[in-house]
Amino acid sequence: MIDTVIFDIGNVLTEWHWHNSFVEWFGEDLVDTLANATVMSPEWAEIDRGVLTEEEVVALLTKNAPDYPEQIRRIVHDSHELVTVYPYAADWVRNLKKKGYKVYILSNFSEFGFNRVKDTFDFLPYADGALISYEVKLVKPDRKIYETLCERFDITPENAVFLDDNAKNTEAAREFGLHAITVENKEQTDRDLHVLGVTW
Repeated sequence: MIDTVIFDIGNVLTEWHWHNSFVEWFGEDLVDTLANATVMSPEWAEIDRGVLTEEEVVALLTKNAPDYPEQIRRIVHDSHELVTVYPYAADWVRNLKKKGYKVYILSNFSEFGFNRVKDTFDFLPYADGALISYEVKLVKPDRKIYETLCERFDITPENAVFLDDNAKNTEAAREFGLHAITVENKEQTDRDLHVLGVTW
């Protein structure tokens, strides 16, 4: 029986709208170049491990597009502006809590990025706890991050479901022993939760 729901943040509780922001900031012509250097690069996920300073991140990503140092600096410094909370996020978490479910957050974030945006996350106060990647120097889909979450909050994996928009992360969660749903949109996620017996 499911008694715990674990949420990712990006594209689950918040919209990750980097493309529209890049167009607005830099123009359509630069979107692909800057995206490949930053948010779509292999290095971007590693930033969330929390082992690099903000300046080190800027230097690392600038190597991917040396002609655009100021644009890359803005992307890193203003990365919190690429995220907007979904209007239903707080109610989603709060309603699950009202029904008696434990609710946790598991998300990949850099320390500087999370600290700039966390005050806009109106769902956070309703969660029973959160594990953000930079805190433990681990990133999804590393099995160890799921293990750390469950140990920290005394979660029984077979009684918990993890919601994430990235199929690699949900696959890793299942391999660890959690139930998992790959989020496409809220309606689909609600249906999949109901199949698991999670109602609110």
